[in-house]
Amino acid sequence: MDLNKLPHGDMPGDKIEIEEHHIEKAKTIYGVLKPMITGDKTVLCVCGGSGVGKSEIASLLAGMLQEDGIGAYVMSGDNYPHRIPRDNDAMREEVYEKGGRKALEDYLGTDQEIEFSKVNEIIAAFKRGDSTISLKRMGRTPEELWYDDVDFSDKKVLILEWTHGNSDFVEGVDIPILLNSTPQETLEHRRKRNRDGAVDSPFVTMVLEIEQEKLKRQAKKAKIIISKSGELLTYDQYKKLMED
Repeated sequence: MDLNKLPHGDMPGDKIEIEEHHIEKAKTIYGVLKPMITGDKTVLCVCGGSGVGKSEIASLLAGMLQEDGIGAYVMSGDNYPHRIPRDNDAMREEVYEKGGRKALEDYLGTDQEIEFSKVNEIIAAFKRGDSTISLKRMGRTPEELWYDDVDFSDKKVLILEWTHGNSDFVEGVDIPILLNSTPQETLEHRRKRNRDGAVDSPFVTMVLEIEQEKLKRQAKKAKIIISKSGELLTYDQYKKLMED
């Protein structure tokens, strides 16, 4: 598989950095995933918290599928907030200032923040076999917002790469794949990623905590769960790991 020619997410400016641990984890997932893909049109989601490798794993899985003659498209859920990132960050802070943590919980990852209806329309169009589907592109500024008509005529699998891919607001996902990361692993990853060693602000930390809580509540729906170290987990093993 040529890593330079992998399909990847469709968010403007999206970049992936494939490392060996991503490849090994994708191989482990694919061994379980491949037998599950039996229908004419299958929708996967690759979900998980910050820095867990969603983009890289989704791209590798798409590449593995295509090597096996199964056309796949990687769709980035991060294109579908109602507001561009700058304005959404401001809205999050405004919601918190007005209503505290509970109000922020009621905003994050809900239809107040995200166009779930549009995501569901795309999934429905894919499953009914539409050959061309209009997909949203969202960059960092108001000018970087447009739609592309994408050819799905040779695609059998749609991979939704997104923190919220396993949300109850999303309809039509056949195989949710959860890339797990404990809060401690997430914190350590973000510390390493910051070159100056700085930790996140208290507000960003709270947002990540809320996202983690929502991922935990949704985890029971996942068909495949894999730890950050690359081990397949049952739901009971996942619960124990997260409780520990």
